[in-house]
Order: sequence, then structure tokens, then C-alpha cells
Amino acid sequence: MKKTLFLILIAVTVSFWLGRYTGEAADDLSAGDARKLIAKMPGFDLPTDNVRVRNVSKTGGSAIVEAQIETAFRFVRDDNGKWQISEVRTGDNRWEDIKNLARSIDGNKIEIANEELEMMANALEDFRKVRGFYVESKDHATLIDNLNPRYLCRIIRYDPWHKPYLYEGTQNSYTIRSSGPDGKENTADDIVKKSA
Repeated sequence: MKKTLFLILIAVTVSFWLGRYTGEAADDLSAGDARKLIAKMPGFDLPTDNVRVRNVSKTGGSAIVEAQIETAFRFVRDDNGKWQISEVRTGDNRWEDIKNLARSIDGNKIEIANEELEMMANALEDFRKVRGFYVESKDHATLIDNLNPRYLCRIIRYDPWHKPYLYEGTQNSYTIRSSGPDGKENTADDIVKKSA
């Protein structure tokens, strides 16, 4: 059962992996290059004919590639008799459990969230060195407005799961947090950075 589908898990993996690509400058990324990279991204080994690049949008040092990936999906019925995707073909006769793929993608997103939280924490420490206190607020937008562009060159408002980062700060301490993969605040998978 072959279909051309946009699978969000694959799209996220493609986006993450292309974002980490350190080869040629993004201005030089052709549709053919993107097609090869997508077909051979980590965990996949698809024939390049199974990848159709629809659009390459280049801006500065990054690129967004819209692509269709033709592959096979294995479906099973759950305990209630409803169909669910259980596996995706990632290469010739190689099947990947969809839950393992989701965990892998979440692992990449956790890494990105930690990097972004570290950037914000470093910017807050620089802010404190100059001003003598941390940003006082319970609003992440206020934090970013105070840090950008002098202390933080990027505007970072959303975590990799497209949820707003959360901030709570006083003159002497702060906590910056991502709600993590489950998108719920104050649960075990939250990713947190606090003042020392």
C-alpha cells in the first residue's frame, strides 16, 4: 500500500536535519541537493526517486524545503478496532516503528530546546552583569523584548513543539521553561533552566 503522504514526523525530521546541514551555504542548496539529503537523512535510506521537492525557500543561512516523500506505511488495529500507523518504510524493506521514530524526533527537539534555553540564560546573565538584576516579569515576551538585540541576537519565543517558552523572573532569580513533548506545564518532561 504505497501512498504519497505528508507525515508530520518525517517532516519534522527533515526540517531538523536540513537545519543541521553544514555543507554548502543555503543559497547554494538546489532542489536536487535537497532531494538527496532528504532521501539519505539519518534513519532513512530511500531511493531519491521517492522524494519530490516542491519548493526550496532560501533566506540567509537557512532553507525550508517542501517535499513529498513516497513510502509505505504499515497499519494495525488497536484494542478498539481503530486503524493506526504502526510502521513506516525508511528504506528498502526496512521498517521503522512509528513510536521509536517519534521518540527520536522528540530527542532532537529536546536538544534544540536545551540549546535555546542556554542561549537565553547566557543573555540573562549578560543582562545582569550590565544592569545589576534579572528581567522582572512573568511573561516570556517581556523577557525577549528586554534581551533582544543587545544581549540575544535571535528572537526566541516558541519551543520546538510550537508552544511558547515560559519565563518567571525577579531581580535575583529566574526560571525559563519549555513544556516539553507533552506540551503541559509542570510535568516530568519539562525542560527547565534556572539561575544559579
